[in-house]
Amino acid sequence: MDNNGASVNKEEKNHLKDKIKALDKTQKIQLLAAFIMTFLLVVSLPTYAWFSYQKEIAVSTKIDSPATLEIKSGGSPGEEQAIINFELSDIDTEDSSYPSYIKNNVTYYYKDFVFSVKGKSLSSYDLQLAHTTNIAFKYEIYSAVADDNGDILYMPKDNNAENSQRYRLARIRTDANGDAETDGNGEAIYDDYSLPLDGAYANATTVGNRVVVNDSLKARSYDTGENGDNLQQYANPAYWIKRGIVVHSIQKQDGGFTHSYVLRISWIMPTSISDTEREENLDIVQNNKETDMIYITAKARS
Repeated sequence: MDNNGASVNKEEKNHLKDKIKALDKTQKIQLLAAFIMTFLLVVSLPTYAWFSYQKEIAVSTKIDSPATLEIKSGGSPGEEQAIINFELSDIDTEDSSYPSYIKNNVTYYYKDFVFSVKGKSLSSYDLQLAHTTNIAFKYEIYSAVADDNGDILYMPKDNNAENSQRYRLARIRTDANGDAETDGNGEAIYDDYSLPLDGAYANATTVGNRVVVNDSLKARSYDTGENGDNLQQYANPAYWIKRGIVVHSIQKQDGGFTHSYVLRISWIMPTSISDTEREENLDIVQNNKETDMIYITAKARS
């Protein structure tokens, strides 16, 4: 019975070959084209289904542009420059003409430095400050807004008055839901607010005027081997961070935004004390000060 079946199949194959041979050239081409189209259809059906699925995903999923974020100087819009360094070396800690404030019966003098965070395609970010602690400076960051009547002047390094800009300490007004409030013209409302951002040090605490750093994050900055263990105390950087700063939609123009800030550096002036007290009091800042490194960075939140 198997032999008969094999014989029948063989006869059918021979008969099919004979029929194909009997076709003229045009008919053979048409037959080949039909075979190719049938094969492509079988292959393309699952492929088409995959592309259709991807199309549904593309329609239902919002695709955001990559977020951009950078630290810039102060100045008029569009005229900000990339910050390479703040000029801190010219602070005269024994000059009483600097503005001052009193806290806990102690007089602090200070100098303000304006910078900005510019970005696109993001709704919030983290602002970070890292600094060494050789000098008993107090570092604080305040929200600010450009205001021609403000008392904080940003002057570019080239002293070009056209690119100067005045600022005041302020933050955007928000309602109970955290949404930005606007005036009758649809402009954001900024309230005077002379308190620094409520960020926190990740590896330090404040004792008096002095920031004291612990070793919890030393391994991220220095080799923790023999050299790292011998690291001078004040060369270990303190890390401060303010998380989740909101970018309100009213602050965005063409998808981009600019947040202005003031870095305030404060110190206690060494007046009316003896030379011995100056040497022993670590909170006092003198002009024969050492060097500190300061870094300001911003990170987009995912």
